[in-house]
Amino acid sequence: MTLVELRYLIAVAEQGSFRRAAEQVHVSQPALSLAIARLEDELGVKLFERGKSRVATTAIGVAVVAQARRVLAEAAA
Repeated sequence: MTLVELRYLIAVAEQGSFRRAAEQVHVSQPALSLAIARLEDELGVKLFERGKSRVATTAIGVAVVAQARRVLAEAAA
């Protein structure tokens, strides 16, 4: 797990879309999707429910996003 992956995770949660999150963090959508899939595999949990028009953060995803925010804040300090 990297700080970059945590930034991607937060972007997807905030945007509710892999495409918009990719634009926000300036990477391709496939690269962002792959990073999130790797993060989900590493953690062994599903972080997002993927729908046709919207991506919703799962309950465990909400907790992971909150922790990711704390980690990034600490890293910035």
